[in-house]
Amino acid sequence: MYKVSFLLFIGLLTGLLGCDQSANQAPVALRKIAYQYTGEGQCDTTKRRGVSVSAQYIQLVGESLATRSINDSLRAMVASGINDWVDSAALAQTPAARTDLATGARLFSVSYQQMGEEGRMFGGCWDLQVQCDTTFSSPGILTVRQETYTYSGGAHPNTQISLQSFSRRTGHALQLTEVVSDTTALLGLVERAFRKQQDIRPGQDLEAAGYFLRDGQFFLSGTFGIGRDGLIFLYNPYEIAAYALGPIQLTVPYSELKGILKPEVL
Repeated sequence: MYKVSFLLFIGLLTGLLGCDQSANQAPVALRKIAYQYTGEGQCDTTKRRGVSVSAQYIQLVGESLATRSINDSLRAMVASGINDWVDSAALAQTPAARTDLATGARLFSVSYQQMGEEGRMFGGCWDLQVQCDTTFSSPGILTVRQETYTYSGGAHPNTQISLQSFSRRTGHALQLTEVVSDTTALLGLVERAFRKQQDIRPGQDLEAAGYFLRDGQFFLSGTFGIGRDGLIFLYNPYEIAAYALGPIQLTVPYSELKGILKPEVL
């Protein structure tokens, strides 16, 4: 009797572990969400005044704690893409804007109106677009890329790109020190990839070559993600080079990360 009960217990435990493993290996299911600001002060294309704010982003399908945590983070990322262009004092007085897109868009419209009242209005509507979508997924990892385009007067629009990788098992947003064990060694690998991509010979001074690197010292971008072929590092315009060069994206292959990539990552 004891032997039968024990075997039944082992069978049940194996089945539960198998179900959990299958859930982790299941392809990520997504739904896409679109937002368009329709409140007061929206862009009037005839008069060329007002603001246009739109967002397209993703949410994971499911009700697990990890899924809900990732979805909360994704909404916050999109809201941040709007709030980065909102007056900080107004944002502090309206905390709802940190999670509600319509509130953030309204504050963006208020900023536009205030600029006009102060006599500093540039011609044309202000435009703010946020797009967030998945760029890589595996049984344990989800990486998203968010691109924010904005025009608020001036010589040219601005584009800001961010990357974020999440653990699908826990819903946790991963930091670089949770992915690699040696950031000093990683720095050398990323700089080598940068020099190769930009056709800069080893030892050549990077500041003298025209890059925004004080004393020619390279640095790791805070914008990184886990990709299919390796770790992705992205430098936005003005972060490391002139606007004309656009964003600079580098990939360090996994084959070069042996010994410093933490085994639990993939």
